[in-house]
Order: sequence, then structure tokens, then C-alpha cells
Amino acid sequence: MPAEQSSNGATGTRRRPRIALLADFPWSFFNDGATGRGGGQAATWLTQLSEEYGKQADFEFHWISLARRDKNGDTREWNNQHFHRIPSGRVSVDLMLNYLPAKRRLMKVLRSIEPDLVHCWGSEQEYAVVCEALEVPTVFSVQGVVSHLAKLGLLPRIWQWKKIAQWEPRFLRSATVVTAESCWAADRIRDVNPLADVREVEYGVNPSFYEVSWAPQTREPYAIFVGAISRGKGIDVLLDALDQLGDRKWRLKLVGEGELRKTVVRRGISGVEWVPTLKWDQLQKELQGALCLIHPTRADSSPNVVKEARVIGLPVVTTCHGGQAGYILDGINGLIVEPLDAAGLAAAFSRLMDNPRLALQMGQARHEEDREYFQPRHTAEKFLSIYRELLRNAFVG
Repeated sequence: MPAEQSSNGATGTRRRPRIALLADFPWSFFNDGATGRGGGQAATWLTQLSEEYGKQADFEFHWISLARRDKNGDTREWNNQHFHRIPSGRVSVDLMLNYLPAKRRLMKVLRSIEPDLVHCWGSEQEYAVVCEALEVPTVFSVQGVVSHLAKLGLLPRIWQWKKIAQWEPRFLRSATVVTAESCWAADRIRDVNPLADVREVEYGVNPSFYEVSWAPQTREPYAIFVGAISRGKGIDVLLDALDQLGDRKWRLKLVGEGELRKTVVRRGISGVEWVPTLKWDQLQKELQGALCLIHPTRADSSPNVVKEARVIGLPVVTTCHGGQAGYILDGINGLIVEPLDAAGLAAAFSRLMDNPRLALQMGQARHEEDREYFQPRHTAEKFLSIYRELLRNAFVG
């Protein structure tokens, strides 16, 4: 129940409700700013969310992160919020011990903070393990539906991922509210737990992408893929499609790392350039000059790069197997390949890359609508609305 006491413990004075946010907040953000995955920052949406949370005065926010292999924790205040970095051991040890070490560390911090609501991020991490031990309302934000990826055989074949997939249903059952980035992800969550109270909250795009103006290189055109070089992202199908387009006059840039990296090199398809994972400023230049983004995924909650591409203005070639099919409209601002096969992907490629005028037309279609849809403030507003609802219900109860 929301506490009705001041921060110094004196009764009778209402304090602001206290929200604990358990997530892998990128600590390097405080020194380097938002740099993206190429800058070593994974959950990139968290930094922009913290920037939005600093604009409100209704809640007191405490961010809690586990610091791997770090014996020294850290705390700091920034943008009217509190950040706690907790020393932690190896993830593999936590998994072997059913998350008990992480649970003890997190619960110790939570007891000292005394939050009125706890919000945890990601089945891939252990933060949601605390939900079953708490008496306050909890929110669990699913980043990728791991159990669905396991069903499709898209997870790395190591015991750690198998165990993470086994724990996800338990996380989904213990949280008061579960959030998903898209209708597609919400449906996958309900496949695992039909009784889950699932809300859709789309993660916005970092403000720096709004400053990039699309300027495709039509004289030396190239398409671009950004993400894991893996089966999950459809790279094997993408390479097969390129084999069917031997006479193409455009290049493909593959930006990222992953299990199929060596396969790309071994197949030696001409006109394919591999680029390591880039920091955001470098990535934005590559997206700016591309004629289209290709994202032939087998399963994605709502891929960040597709949203970033649409904010800049690129048309997108993708599949219906993910949340991106909710805002990439076939024949309008991109092309949807259905089903996911090499011939269909090759045809979609040719349709756009051999007709720059059509690509420009699709890139401009719904551009302003997409830019508005992915504004970070909408993400914050939806989460704040959920917090208010849960705290109100807890108080009445």
C-alpha cells in the first residue's frame, strides 16, 4: 500500500510515492551520454525514459542495477532521480542457484528504499525474480518473449538460455501487470500465460535520431541491415535472396555481430559489406545514406532499428513476424514479406532498390505520423499512467 509518511519517517505528512526501477541501466550514460549498442549500452530505451521521468514531480524514482564482476557499488543522483549500482556475481552462478544470490541482493536494497511499486525489466535478466516476494504492486516489462524464441529454436544452444526460458512463465505469473512493446508481443505473452494483465507500451526512439535528415545515395545505392547476424533475424534467408539477385547494381551493408558472421564471409556474395556494431552517431550516418532498411526477422517484439529508420525516413522491408508489422504498412511506408522466404524477399528488394523514386515515396509516406508515434514522451506517459492506476488500486484496497 502506498505509504503516507514523509521521507524522514514522521507520520501524518504524505510523501511522493516511491517507484523502484530494476533494470540494466547503462552506467556509462552518465559520462558518455547515450551512445547505443556500439557504445556498450544495451537497453537503450532506458536512458531516454529516465530523461522523461525527470520532467515529472509525482513520483520519487530509484533505479537499481546489478553490476557484474564489480566489487564496488555506486550511487548517484541525476535528473531528480536516484541511481543504485549493486555489486553482483556472474549470471551463470545466479542461474545455477535459481536466482537466489541476485534475489537477496535486490531485496536488501528494496527493503532500504521501501518502494510503493516495483518495475522490473527483461526476462533475460533476473530482476523479475523479486516480484513473487513483494507485497506492493509490480510491473514486469518483457523485452523479448524468450519462451517463444525457445519454441522456434532461435535461442543460443547453451544451458543458460534454456533455464532463462524456463523461468519466464514464472515471472509472467508473479507480476501484477506485464507490459509488451507491441500487439504481437502481447499475444506471445498470452500464449505463455493467458491470465496475464498485459498492457502495450511501445518504447520510443532516442531524440538524437530526430535530428537526422534522410539523404539516400541514389547514385551508389545501398540497403542496410542492422542487428544480430543470426537466424533469428533471418540472415540465412537474406543471403539466399541475394543469391537470386546476381545482377543487382546496389550494395548491402550488414551492421552487427552474431553467429552467422562467418557464414556471411564464407559465402562471399558480391556487393555485401560487413560493418561491426556502431555507436549511434556512426549508425545514424549509415542509415541516413541508405535507400532502405531490411529486417527479415523470424520473431521480434518491436525492433529498435526499424523505429529508428522510420524516424529518419527510410522505407523498411520486413516480415509480419514481429511488432514492426503494426507500423510498417505493406506498400505504404515499406514492404511486408509474407511468408518469410528467399524468393519473396528478393522480389521485395528488387521492387524498392531498382526504383529509387518508389523508395523515396515510401520513405516519405506516414513519416510524420511515425515520428510522432515514437516520441519518448509517449512511453513515459503510458508507464506513469500504469503506476498511477496500480497505486490508486493498492491504496483503495
